[in-house]
Amino acid sequence: MKTTEKPILQNFHIEGVTHINPTDALEALKNGEAVMLDVREINEVKLESVPLDRVLNHPMSVIMDRLPYIAKDQNIIVACPGGVRSVKVANLLLMQGYPNVANLDGGLMIWKAKGLPFDSNISSVGCGCNSGTPVKTDFTSLKLNIGESLSKNIDFKNIKRI
Repeated sequence: MKTTEKPILQNFHIEGVTHINPTDALEALKNGEAVMLDVREINEVKLESVPLDRVLNHPMSVIMDRLPYIAKDQNIIVACPGGVRSVKVANLLLMQGYPNVANLDGGLMIWKAKGLPFDSNISSVGCGCNSGTPVKTDFTSLKLNIGESLSKNIDFKNIKRI
């Protein structure tokens, strides 16, 4: 697995964590040289996922409970959206005795930007609330009827939040 000591595609880094660029990561996954740990939460993975056999979801929130299910004798690529959570989990795995761990440099955002395999259940048209039909709102004609008693002098310091 080709890795670097410092990230190239992201700013966040923890000393001692190595990084792998998305193209090299895909090659390692396809060649059976590594597995990818997707540390996003389940609700995130339901929306978007990497459709490859060697990608496993172990959310960061439960990673300590999942350690017995992650073999130490394999190359591990840790992934999240931007590389921050994955660097933290990669560092944790290194501290737990996993010898071959790398962060996906730039995270899944760069993975997607490079056109690498990615499935998405997110609608790209509209707001998602009208079957993909864009909603046009003209806020310039919006009028509020606040009544006569709330005209010009409102004491905002004494308004209570309910």
